[in-house]
Amino acid sequence: MANSQNVIAATVPAGSAAVFAAPLGTTMPTDAEVALDAAFVDLGYISEDGVTNVTNKETTKHYAWGGDVVKTTLDRYTETVRFALLESSAATLKMAFGEDNVTETPAAAGVAGKVTVKHSSLMLSRQVVVIEFIDGDLTGRLLVKEGQVTEIGDMTYTNTGLLMYDLTVDCFKPADGSDAVEVYFKTPALPEAATATVRRPAEAKA
Repeated sequence: MANSQNVIAATVPAGSAAVFAAPLGTTMPTDAEVALDAAFVDLGYISEDGVTNVTNKETTKHYAWGGDVVKTTLDRYTETVRFALLESSAATLKMAFGEDNVTETPAAAGVAGKVTVKHSSLMLSRQVVVIEFIDGDLTGRLLVKEGQVTEIGDMTYTNTGLLMYDLTVDCFKPADGSDAVEVYFKTPALPEAATATVRRPAEAKA
């Protein structure tokens, strides 16, 4: 039977961030609500397009004499996660350009802060990514156990639009053999069943 409560429109958790990143090897959450390891960094505001998870299976169809399809085999499987960071903080810049390419001098009393970003041709290091979302009482998490930023979209500097970092994260299968991506959901508890009151018929008078 169809149930509209199973239809999800994902949004950002109230008073919280949506996308977190941490060094490879950081302990991953095991459900949709356990606290994240302290190593995870909040990546701040994400563009209104949210997060896009793309899976791509390239297959080959094999035919028998006469033209019937008798088997389909998998040639390649790829998976990516895409989102655009809106903040130009040290954390987001390190995500987009790499830890070693961002130098930060925090602001101090009477001294302005400074951030320097190098645009390098080198591939970025792999890391883990957690994406959190809610819909009413439903909460969810998408886990990328081994991800690598492989693409960054055009950065436009203009007074009529937002400077953003549109990132594509390739998802790799970890060495432990587990799946590259897992999604956890926590659904609302069902209401308690009402306890029926059993009325006994009055005892017959002697």
